[in-house]
Amino acid sequence: MIGTSMEPASLAARLAQALKGMLLAAWEILPPYRMIEGRLTTKDRAPDGMHYILVEEQIVEVDWFTFGKLMPGEAVRIRMTRKNKAISIDRLLP
Repeated sequence: MIGTSMEPASLAARLAQALKGMLLAAWEILPPYRMIEGRLTTKDRAPDGMHYILVEEQIVEVDWFTFGKLMPGEAVRIRMTRKNKAISIDRLLP
């Protein structure tokens, strides 16, 4: 087989890097979650296609469906991950 010889050190480094990535991804989705409550100030779509809303000076990543349903000025309560990705959004009645 051509090009299949791999140094044990580089294999261990690749495995360590993969394990580190999986642990960081798992850490992000584990509780405790952050909560914010306030009025949706603005919403914006980034050039890479990601959707964001601004609530109480916090930028929160949302999915495309939620982005389309929320309107600026709405009072909301958001539960989000450590990296500000929305988990749940509740509309608050005045």
